[in-house]
Amino acid sequence: MEIIIGILIVIVIGIAYLIFENKNLAITNYIIEQERVPKAFDGMRFVCLTDLHNNRFGKDNKRLLAHIHSYKPDVILIAGDMIVARETKKLNTALSLLKELSNHYPVYYSPGNHELKLEMWELNRPKNSEDNCFITYLSEIKKCGVSYLDNDSITIEKGKDRLQITGLNLPLMFFYKGGKPVPFDKRDMSELVGTASNQAYQILLAHMPNYFETYAEWGADFVLSGHVHGGIMCIPYLGGVISPQYEIFPKYDSGIFTHKKSIMLLSRGLGTHTIPVRVLNRPELICMELKKK
Repeated sequence: MEIIIGILIVIVIGIAYLIFENKNLAITNYIIEQERVPKAFDGMRFVCLTDLHNNRFGKDNKRLLAHIHSYKPDVILIAGDMIVARETKKLNTALSLLKELSNHYPVYYSPGNHELKLEMWELNRPKNSEDNCFITYLSEIKKCGVSYLDNDSITIEKGKDRLQITGLNLPLMFFYKGGKPVPFDKRDMSELVGTASNQAYQILLAHMPNYFETYAEWGADFVLSGHVHGGIMCIPYLGGVISPQYEIFPKYDSGIFTHKKSIMLLSRGLGTHTIPVRVLNRPELICMELKKK
């Protein structure tokens, strides 16, 4: 009997910890200092969101919004997977958050594999189907002013200085699971999004981090990525344990990475899906400031 009680106590503690880990938001602050940052954008503040997956931090995400508002960003950057493809009845979680954010800030949103999956499923349905909720979702976020960058770019100008934000939408075959990675080089990148800007500081929103070297060779000065969820479980000094591609101790799990003159911030993300587990790996809100070196 004592053994059973002990096991039940361990289970309850384990469940309580998982709830705590999934719902207790961590705020990470970065200063991105590079020579190519234009003077007019020196000190510009960004909040970076990825992998919300319909998660909520308080009613209507009030706790998440409070953290964002307190940082007073100039721009919101989103690198995909705000939704879960199969949870079509929960799209309003992301939609309501995006509507609130767009009331206060410019919002630039690039798709992840979950947005792409849902879009692909709906392409096989009649255009007037009641199940085409992603079409409605896109229409609503665009209506409230969110810039949805689907292999597209937008340029922000301040005097003679420019900052270009590009959103990469990788085909689903690049989100391989197991086996060899699908090759993706600078030429492939340019075919999808065009050439990087030589006249502007180039930001790239790219959900999949595994091709960071390609992004750098293409010309990205700064990359925001997600997808890996911090490796699900984080072991001190070893890092994230497994990626969605079933890579054990993946090269890119979370944090800041550099390649030549390019920098990538890889977020642990804000939510989970399928198996709602995070161990020593709290959901992450990234706040960053650009500085001219």
